[in-house]
Amino acid sequence: MNNVVLLENELTAEQFCNLQEAVGFGNPNIIQIEKAIENTIYSISIDIEGEIAGMGRLVGDGAKIFYIQDVCIKPEFQGKEIGKLVVEKLLEYVRNNSIENSYVTVGLISAKGKEGFYQKLGFRIRPNEKEGSGMMINFKL
Repeated sequence: MNNVVLLENELTAEQFCNLQEAVGFGNPNIIQIEKAIENTIYSISIDIEGEIAGMGRLVGDGAKIFYIQDVCIKPEFQGKEIGKLVVEKLLEYVRNNSIENSYVTVGLISAKGKEGFYQKLGFRIRPNEKEGSGMMINFKL
């Protein structure tokens, strides 16, 4: 794909909200998103010919645990390896910025039906024979 520009740590709250809305995740609270971006370890966004086509963020403690969050690719750019590029850049950041001789975990929660995408990139599904299910709780405030 031509004219692809990788933007590191340049994601804006407006871009975030636009991408979330484009993939059907709703329209989040902009104040909440500004704080989320402020607390992000690392973000990558993809500019294609002046349009933000996708994004992904790393959150966590920055040493032992990282979580990939908010991987969103606009529908018209899906299937063109933009998502793969986003996840690979996030994992590259972890590899290049982690403490040597340490064990690091990178987790994520896949959107329903997208598990195969992450499996192709080396992630494993839980539960499995050694690991229990991932769990979560949501609050409406």
